[in-house]
Amino acid sequence: MRKFLCLLLLLPLFSYGEQPHSWLHVHCADSNFYSIKTKEIDSISHVLHDGDSMIVNKEESQLAIPLSNITRCELGTNVPTLYITIPDNPDLEELVDKETYLNAILRIDGNGLFEDVDSLPVSIKGRGNSTWQWPKKPYRFKFDKKVSLFGFEKAKSYALIANYIDCSLMRNTVALKIGQLLGMPYTNHCQPIRVYFNGIFKGAYIITEKIGITGGSVDIDEESGILFELDSNYDETYKFRTTNYDLPVMVKDPDLEEIAEIKGITPDSLLSIWQNDFASFEEKVYNGEDLTDCLDMESLVNYMIVYNVCGNGEITWPNSVYVYKRSLDDVYHFGPIWDFDWAFTYNNGLENDVFNIILLGKWEPLKGEPFFRKLCSTPEFRAMYEERFNYFKENLLPQLLDYMDQYAEQIEPSAIENGVRWPVVAGVTKGSFDFKENAARLRQWILNRVDYISSHENFGLY
Repeated sequence: MRKFLCLLLLLPLFSYGEQPHSWLHVHCADSNFYSIKTKEIDSISHVLHDGDSMIVNKEESQLAIPLSNITRCELGTNVPTLYITIPDNPDLEELVDKETYLNAILRIDGNGLFEDVDSLPVSIKGRGNSTWQWPKKPYRFKFDKKVSLFGFEKAKSYALIANYIDCSLMRNTVALKIGQLLGMPYTNHCQPIRVYFNGIFKGAYIITEKIGITGGSVDIDEESGILFELDSNYDETYKFRTTNYDLPVMVKDPDLEEIAEIKGITPDSLLSIWQNDFASFEEKVYNGEDLTDCLDMESLVNYMIVYNVCGNGEITWPNSVYVYKRSLDDVYHFGPIWDFDWAFTYNNGLENDVFNIILLGKWEPLKGEPFFRKLCSTPEFRAMYEERFNYFKENLLPQLLDYMDQYAEQIEPSAIENGVRWPVVAGVTKGSFDFKENAARLRQWILNRVDYISSHENFGLY
């Protein structure tokens, strides 16, 4: 009865009218969670027999929750909701491949944070490499013309990150925030959202820019510049392996066929020009030569700080490692940072566990480890890294922790909903239902990791 009296205290708050952040959140003991917009609630009543339930009446539905099961009720905020509808296949429950774009309609409930969108035509397909194997699928959007979603720079393509194996739902967000705090150019932004697919709740996602040479991502001239991706999946059309470190280098952007036609040469000839240019850079790294004329050392230092603080061992394969050049006369710049699903020492369901692990461990047959070890062992890198990391620790880390606290408060309701939708799977994910505990664990892991880097003779890199 005491719990029910607490519920009654909430009722007068509904009379304040439509509030942009007004949601009723009902926490339950049996790993259930209900998040309902207050403006959609017609009334709340109770039954003190036949199970003693709280009844939430909506326009077309009724929700009955046993009072004995309710642990907490509160009015709070929630994130925007993205509704994806496939008009040609309204019964489709999930995308089945990453190759075929389907016509879709987007509807956005901005929840008072952003403008609502009633109907926006778009094409949608699956995306991701290892993340595509999980039941909660990542998506890619493509519009016919550039569109601004959630305040992002206008772009034709966006990525929806599922964060299925991330019990904090914050790994990618934290990494991107570190990049932004370090002032790294072209660092992605992210907006947490709830996603429905053909009326089926898919859980908590983040939407972010698709990496490529565009005004919304790597903003360089595609006719003169290049964006390489070093990735062991080696699945792009134009690609090559290097001589000294056998690095898998792929052309992410631009479309070499389009640019070659503009220049009046063949795509293979254009690829050969860039391959020779990258080979010259790699040769200097391998021989321990001065890199001043071919590498933006500051970009590498910032890049390694992000990967090291986040414990992202993907760099050792390498996977999802991006470098770009504005022209053949430019130097190579590391970035943008990307893909932190397996960071923070995630391994088969063990999350945020071991913080004192060497980032560039010697594991065969990984190709990225010897390349980055050589880069990070030069006196110039070490001096710049130490100075920059100390600046991060003293000045930027407190800002990061404040951001994490605010972000965690913002996404808690959607994280708990996500944990109900995608429960614990042993050896894969702890789930996000116990969100506050997960977020606090991630926060402490970062503090421990930073202390470890500070005390290690090689900054925890090797």
